Amino acid sequence: MRCIVPKYSGFCFDVSVAVKTAYENTYGDTYMYGEVVNNPVVVKDLESKGLTLVHDLDSIPKKAGVKVLVRAHGVPESTVKEIARRGYKLIDKTCPRVKRVHNTVINASNRGMDVILVGTPGHPEINGVLGWAKTKVVLIQDLEQAKAVIPSTIFTGKGVSMVAQTTHNKKKYEEIYAYCSSLIPNIEFHDTICDATAKRQSEIRYLARLSDGFIVVGGKASSNVSKLYEIASEHCKNIQQVETVKDVDLTRLSAVETLIVAGGASTPDVSVNEIVYAVKNYCASYKIPFETGKNLFFHNW
Repeated sequence: MRCIVPKYSGFCFDVSVAVKTAYENTYGDTYMYGEVVNNPVVVKDLESKGLTLVHDLDSIPKKAGVKVLVRAHGVPESTVKEIARRGYKLIDKTCPRVKRVHNTVINASNRGMDVILVGTPGHPEINGVLGWAKTKVVLIQDLEQAKAVIPSTIFTGKGVSMVAQTTHNKKKYEEIYAYCSSLIPNIEFHDTICDATAKRQSEIRYLARLSDGFIVVGGKASSNVSKLYEIASEHCKNIQQVETVKDVDLTRLSAVETLIVAGGASTPDVSVNEIVYAVKNYCASYKIPFETGKNLFFHNW
């Protein structure tokens, strides 16, 4: 078996910064408002070190010196204002790419434009983006929904601004725009897909074509992990999406020649490494050749 960990596997830069900041604030009266990243391994470890997870501001004691760490996915404008009103210190670790979406939506609202937002309903990032808009926002998840909703939607004559969740499938976002632009003449397209996400998705699409076994590692609630699974499954049918090494079905790998083990942007390297070593040990137990070495890995794990 040849095992490959992609070059862009694991934490992206901005997630690394957010997680590092969270670990630096595991003392005192600091509260993590929502999971800093959608990964249970990271969140559980932060909680074990003293950082308290809350999902509403009313769960935070009303006293001086309280700090509130805002997740990488961002929050609505109303939440930022409420944190300030209560006198809490804001530690804003909203990903800069997500803030770019916020600013694009704010700009569109200021110009009186409506917004088409492409993403997953209910996801924290989407909830945050919706909270910065002051004009009509139409949330679209996929091309099928766009075809069902857009033709009957009446938009303002001032134009429509189109943005996407930063971890959305880039190829599918472009397909949705192509359709919407055929019906809406005054639409502005904004490529808000994170550069790191685009590179990661492109690499996964390429590697999936070369593999006969694929393991995507990351939180079940993670949008970027789900999109990687979606892309990889288009080209590799022997695929698993797991959170930890305990979730891996090693028996499905006995005949695999090329295995890809890829972590999402919110997946710590340790989760990927544990799976690689588990596969290595499994192969050793059944005398299956297993190739390792820097020359076989895009990513130096």
